Amino acid sequence: MSQSEENTGPAPEYPELSPLEAGSSQDDSDEDYFSNDVSETTSLNSSILDYEYENGRRYHRYRQGSYPMPNDETEQDRLDMMHHIYLMMLDGKLHIAPIGDNPQKILDVGTGTGIWAIDIANEYPSAEVIGTDLSPIQPQWVPPNCRFEVDDAASPWTFAPDSFDFIHSRHLSGALADWPEYIKQIYRALKPGGWMQLSEYATDVTSDDNSYPKECTIRTYLHLMNSAANKIGRVMNVAHTLKGIVDDVGFTNVSQKILKLPWAPWPSDPKMKELGRFTLLNCETSFEAFGLALLTRVVGMSADEALKLCQDARKELRNKKIHIYNLHHIIVAQKPLEDQGEDD
Repeated sequence: MSQSEENTGPAPEYPELSPLEAGSSQDDSDEDYFSNDVSETTSLNSSILDYEYENGRRYHRYRQGSYPMPNDETEQDRLDMMHHIYLMMLDGKLHIAPIGDNPQKILDVGTGTGIWAIDIANEYPSAEVIGTDLSPIQPQWVPPNCRFEVDDAASPWTFAPDSFDFIHSRHLSGALADWPEYIKQIYRALKPGGWMQLSEYATDVTSDDNSYPKECTIRTYLHLMNSAANKIGRVMNVAHTLKGIVDDVGFTNVSQKILKLPWAPWPSDPKMKELGRFTLLNCETSFEAFGLALLTRVVGMSADEALKLCQDARKELRNKKIHIYNLHHIIVAQKPLEDQGEDD
């Protein structure tokens, strides 16, 4: 059975997670449900770079088509907001892997705007930090111990075996056709005793109070997006499978933290409500970011049809009666201390 076939079914349920309770829909603090303020980010001057433009969005040309997400300033803003959301989810921490106080070499795979790599370089000035991505959209002014490289995480890595103390990647769902090989490459590149941290998300949603309609635009959108990703071999809904792959590759001290992320500020819990506010704002552009290329290139929709579907899903998400969330899986693991490299 192929990986695409294995991951098309629904993700497992996690009864150990506490249900999220919705607050009152009349709560005055929800006035910003319709907020559309997006903070600006600073990116590398792209005048000398070659990009692909499609349906009003900009995509990378390097390894063209291997990753269906845009890399324009709108997407960079969304990625930086997602970084803030993760800091909130992890109580201000950039990582939960126990890497110690003096790591020497850190790799951030799929670095995006480079914001995590820059922050980790500032937190650990002892470390050489390398961020890799298909798109050279990172800022020019970075800490002296941080640098960026254009590279494809799905290609054979050129890093020397046993060279990194910590390897981090976040939100590569949809970018990789072969997750076991990707995790094997992480294993090879880590020093014995080094740590890895993968953060991925479920590309389906649920509710704890049966408020997610069986017939709705959001459900239609997610079905079409996931089906299209499966069709091209870039399965998105893989988060619930990754811990098993990490175990199989040979890592030790494997742990998984599963967090709920509400898609709007409906929870009664103040922290979850704040997370919902930022996620709702993030979704102002995420429906198009995730779906536009797949819906037009693979499903065969016209640009207008795809944009209308994204617009309707976005409008539906603002409905205060819908209390949906998705799950985020953070897998931490260590390369065994006794491992001195592989022969293959």
